[in-house]
Amino acid sequence: MKPRQDCPGCGGSRLTAAFVLPKQPVVLNYRFRSAADARAVPRRNVHLVQCRACSLVFNAEFEPDITPYDQNYENRQGFSPVFRAHVTDLIRRLAQTPGVRGGRILEVGCGKGDFLREAAATTGARADGYDTSYEGPPTDAGGRIRFFSSYVSASSVDGQYDAVICRHVVEHVPGIGAFLKELAGIARAAGDPLVVLETPRFEWIVENRCLWDVFYEHCNYFTQPALAHLARLAGFKVVRHTPVFGDQYQWLELRLARRAATPEPPGIPPKARLSTFARAARRQLDGLVNRIRTERGRQPWAIWGAGAKGVALANLLPRIKPACVVDSNPAKQGGVLTGTSIPIIAPHDPRIGDFGLVVIANPNYAEEIRADLAQAQFSGKTFCL
Repeated sequence: MKPRQDCPGCGGSRLTAAFVLPKQPVVLNYRFRSAADARAVPRRNVHLVQCRACSLVFNAEFEPDITPYDQNYENRQGFSPVFRAHVTDLIRRLAQTPGVRGGRILEVGCGKGDFLREAAATTGARADGYDTSYEGPPTDAGGRIRFFSSYVSASSVDGQYDAVICRHVVEHVPGIGAFLKELAGIARAAGDPLVVLETPRFEWIVENRCLWDVFYEHCNYFTQPALAHLARLAGFKVVRHTPVFGDQYQWLELRLARRAATPEPPGIPPKARLSTFARAARRQLDGLVNRIRTERGRQPWAIWGAGAKGVALANLLPRIKPACVVDSNPAKQGGVLTGTSIPIIAPHDPRIGDFGLVVIANPNYAEEIRADLAQAQFSGKTFCL
């Protein structure tokens, strides 16, 4: 397809040169039970460019209808104690907002509902969640929580809310400028609640040269200035904006702005240039291949983490595939990694003892993974991406 020539966030037409990863799987966090189905996933180019005005990085060849977000979409991370602690901290922040305790919460893109259930339990709030990938009963907690297997719009809002949450959604939305304006419309219909966004930080991806943090599902990559700027363009004001989860993510708290404004575009931060990332990430991948070959010896090796990072990495290494990928999410165990024939196994699987090397896909989980490996009497080597 012809690459997009304007920024989907601010509409700017001054774009950088492209960085292209050809023929990547169009979905990573998906449950496949057979190797044939996993290998048959469609592939498309990830054609990244950066807007020189707002600094948003986006996939200019993204096709929104080709990535499935149905009940087989599976991206839960709550089986990790480290991630659960992160969620608990976010909910503690949320609970400090006046009105949330005993009030109402709306989640836009609630996934399987785990975060919303915990937020409602902690705050005593009534809660509504919308997501096309939701599977489960339509109500929970004696009717205090309602789930809708659909998208939400301003017309869906049936009264006042005290908080609107939108976690790990905006990186998946191609028309991000229009989406943020729709989110502002939802906030107006809900009586000006606190609006919270959480999404990856492009600064962290650049700093760590993580090519495996680039994948088709994510059509947007936000620098912190980009996310704040686009929120202001949509009619919000920034209340608080901080890195979270070991600086991998950003947490943005918003309220509706009282008067319309045209904020000055931030430009590209010096430490968040797509061109810098493109040069360094290729070298990082080459070095990683050499390190795997050296440290595994003649034994098979594995990746720990069947989330997006692990799946992306396995698809970037066509000549040195892992024997297995380990994951603590029971919904993924026994399945096959997207785009490959690689099985996904549980942390207690006896095959772990055969590996000479385990590569940990996310450094945030390194300590708990090494503890699990020690319990399994693993005697090989480990290192983190």
